[in-house]
Amino acid sequence: MTEILFYITDRAGDGVQTALAWRIAEKAWRQGRRIYVHCGDAAQARGVDAAFWSHPTTGFLPHEPAGPEAASPVLVGHGDDPAGHHDVMINLAVEVPDFATRFERVAEMITGDPDLREAGRARFRFYRERGFDIQSHRL
Repeated sequence: MTEILFYITDRAGDGVQTALAWRIAEKAWRQGRRIYVHCGDAAQARGVDAAFWSHPTTGFLPHEPAGPEAASPVLVGHGDDPAGHHDVMINLAVEVPDFATRFERVAEMITGDPDLREAGRARFRFYRERGFDIQSHRL
C-alpha cells in the first residue's frame, strides 16, 4: 500500500511550498529514488521547474519537465500520469490525482497559507477515509 507522508510547516508565502518540495525531492534523489513532482496546472509546473534550478543557490537537483522523452530522476509535471516508474510523488496540487496510489510514497506539502492548509486538510481526509497509513512530519 502507498505510504502517505504529510510535511507540515507554519511558514507561509510565495515559494514556501516549492522550497519544501525541493528539500524532500533532494533527499529522495540522494537515496536513489525517482521522483515525480505533481503540480496543479502548467503554470505551476513551469514555476516549480524554474525554481528548482535556483533553489538553493548551493544545491543541484537533476530534473526536467515530465514528458515521453524525459529521463531525469526528478520530473515536474501536471495532469496525466507520468511515463515510466517513479518511486515518490510530491503532490503540489490541491487535489489527489487518480494515479497517486501507484507510487510507493506520496509526499504532501502543507504550509501556513490558509487556502493551502485547508486543501491539505481535505487531502488528509481523503487518504484517511480510504484507510491509508498517514505519517505527519512537522518542519
